[in-house]
Order: sequence, then structure tokens, then C-alpha cells
Amino acid sequence: MQRTLKVIIGGEGNVGKTSLVRRYARGKFSQARQVTLGIDITTQEFRIGDEVVKLAIWDIEGQSGNRPVFYLGAQAAMLVYDVTSLSSLERLVEWYRRCREYAPEAGLLIVGNKADLSPAFPILWGRVFARVVHAPHAIVSAKTGLNVRGAFEFLATSAVERAARQRV
Repeated sequence: MQRTLKVIIGGEGNVGKTSLVRRYARGKFSQARQVTLGIDITTQEFRIGDEVVKLAIWDIEGQSGNRPVFYLGAQAAMLVYDVTSLSSLERLVEWYRRCREYAPEAGLLIVGNKADLSPAFPILWGRVFARVVHAPHAIVSAKTGLNVRGAFEFLATSAVERAARQRV
């Protein structure tokens, strides 16, 4: 029987959460801005060792981040900021707080998206935030695909590890 694991993708609007999910799941990127209304759930099969698991990737609308039900039961979370928008990194503090409140056991990954563009602040700031919240950090680009697969592989592996601990 195939397991389904829940991972959430959170962050402010326009940081590229939906573009990251589409790049990972479909290998595509669109310049057109696609606004997520509420939640968009994408499923993707993932192989870890001999096991195939299904990831239910919950892409949360930036303005709907304070809905506890979106977080409940998540094994992992990717919190995304835009490297061209300092306010999107600052707002991750609130996204992190909600993750810890509503999905305290979820593994975290902090992701700076839009690496194909010139950053508006030192990349070190994203790394420092990740270190403060005890999470790994990655710089990615949904547009070029830079590090996207690796970020989702990390998220999937984290979800499998968390699920195994929850069963014990």
C-alpha cells in the first residue's frame, strides 16, 4: 500500500510557491502570474530507496496562511521567500510561527526563490534566518530549475523520516 505524506509550501504572495511546485511536478515554468486561491494540492510520486510514496503538496495562498487546517498533519514544510523582496523574508517569521503552532513535528526547509534575479539583500540573511529557526536553507529558481529538484527531494525525505517517527 502506497503512503501519502503531506507537505506544505508557505510564504507570502508572489514569492513563487506555485511556480516551484509546477517546476518540480511538471517540469514547466510560466512567466504569467498565477494566483492561488486558498489552497492548491498537487500529488507527486516519489521514490526513496525501495519505497514509493505519494506527496500531497499543499500550496498555500500567501494571504490565507493563517488557516490552521492547512498545516494539520503535515510531515514537512517548505517556507519560501523571494530574494528580490526583503519583506518576504521578514514575513517568514510569522509563517514559521504558524508552522510550529499547527504542525510542530513537521520538518522545515527555508527556500530563497528567484535566484535567477539580482538579490535585493545579502543571501546570508536568509541563511541566518534558517539557522535561527534550526532549518536547512536552499537558494532555488523556479524559472531555471536551479536546485528545485534537490529542495523537493529534501522535503520528501524529511516527510518520510517524520512519518516514521510518528509511527513509533
